[in-house]
Amino acid sequence: MGIKMGRFIYDILIVVIGILLFAAGIIDIKKRLINRRFLLLLLLVCLATAPLKKDFGIWDTLGGLSVGVCAIGVSMISRGQIGKGDGYVIAAVGIVLGLRRCLAVVSIALLMMCMVAMIILALKKGNRHTKLPFLPAVFVGYMVCMMCILL
Repeated sequence: MGIKMGRFIYDILIVVIGILLFAAGIIDIKKRLINRRFLLLLLLVCLATAPLKKDFGIWDTLGGLSVGVCAIGVSMISRGQIGKGDGYVIAAVGIVLGLRRCLAVVSIALLMMCMVAMIILALKKGNRHTKLPFLPAVFVGYMVCMMCILL
């Protein structure tokens, strides 16, 4: 009974993370920034979810976190060309997903952003300096990753 209840709570929290990422994507599209309270809420949900994973391992969790820390570092080096909030979200989600899944989510998000950028450039709706919101792509990457886990 305890194991099934833990799995049920884990599944609900995974859905909550997806909902939070969806909301973050909408906020990113509209405002181009992520509220600190929202980031704290996402971080708390991710921290609550991580120990419930059946394959929980501290090194995998730290690996996922490190992907986000690297994104935050790139944001600092690029002087904000890449949003620091994106890095914080990736770090929080990386705690739950672990290194490999977090890299998969970020890779899918980057691929999606490349396709969007090519379309924008081809339609001459922007140029190479046009800023695009990244969190909607992170949400798509998260959903693709979750669908692959379920199948």
